[in-house]
Amino acid sequence: MKNPRSTIRDPQSTTLSPLEYAYRLLAQRDYSEQVLSSKLLVKGFTEEAVIRTVMRLKEQKYLNDSRLAADQSERLNARGFGPAGIKAKLAHKGFSSHTIDHVLTANDAMEVHASARQLLASRFSADALQQPRMYARAFRLLLRRGYSQEVVESVMGNAPSDECATATENENED
Repeated sequence: MKNPRSTIRDPQSTTLSPLEYAYRLLAQRDYSEQVLSSKLLVKGFTEEAVIRTVMRLKEQKYLNDSRLAADQSERLNARGFGPAGIKAKLAHKGFSSHTIDHVLTANDAMEVHASARQLLASRFSADALQQPRMYARAFRLLLRRGYSQEVVESVMGNAPSDECATATENENED
């Protein structure tokens, strides 16, 4: 007697069209146009077929770089990244400079300052920032995360002097 499962086709053994393969990829997660195109090209589809597939997916609203970049930007902002850090991460993910600039212009200065303050508060206490070493660590953290020097200086205020730190240490010894 023949195994009934042997008549069922294995979905991996069939040849997929570029559109079907793209649907499978997009079912797992969102991709930028550039990343999806490169995945299709690596799979062996022709450049013409890839272009047609990407255009079709954009028409069907399965691909939208602006929406995806905005979502990524919000996530990175919530994780404490500043505009330069977000720009670098989005560029690394394959978004065009036009899309990145469009997303970043939507963020206003107040939001950038609020994000920097939130990151600072999540990592350092106000008392710790009175110590020059901790102040310097916090300053470097904000710069590494992509905040401009002007934003960092306005959020952090004046650096504590070594005299204040010495006075505090002497008080703690008494």
